[in-house]
Amino acid sequence: MADRDGRTDLHTKNRDDFAARAAREVVDLHTVLQAWFNAEGSEDVATVLDHFDEGFTMITPTGAVVTYDAARAGFAAGRGGRRSLVMEISDVVVRHVDATSALVSYRERQTQDGKVTNRLSTALLLDRPDRAAPVWRHLQETWQP
Repeated sequence: MADRDGRTDLHTKNRDDFAARAAREVVDLHTVLQAWFNAEGSEDVATVLDHFDEGFTMITPTGAVVTYDAARAGFAAGRGGRRSLVMEISDVVVRHVDATSALVSYRERQTQDGKVTNRLSTALLLDRPDRAAPVWRHLQETWQP
């Protein structure tokens, strides 16, 4: 946001930058996940886990709660387990952003072996000084027709 002299407020600039990085992270993570489940790229599970905060929780479309530890175990065991998976992300919207967090919603379409599923998701991402990109703290997914 600029003041009347056209100068940009540093806080607003940093917030806008974080919002853009958070929106980009939604796409970036799904690119990593698609490669992981297709057994492409790095075999190091840290490639996936680096995107998540250790306090991560997820509420699946069926209402199950998944903790970071459960997600970590699932990723470790799941590499190459969905070799035909294609993930498409659209309609990424940053709903709220402050100095350390962003609330982002997006649509995800998964196609595998001719079956298509759609979900609407909302994620809370954190801006941590020890990480290059925003990290995922919470995710809620809802099935969509």
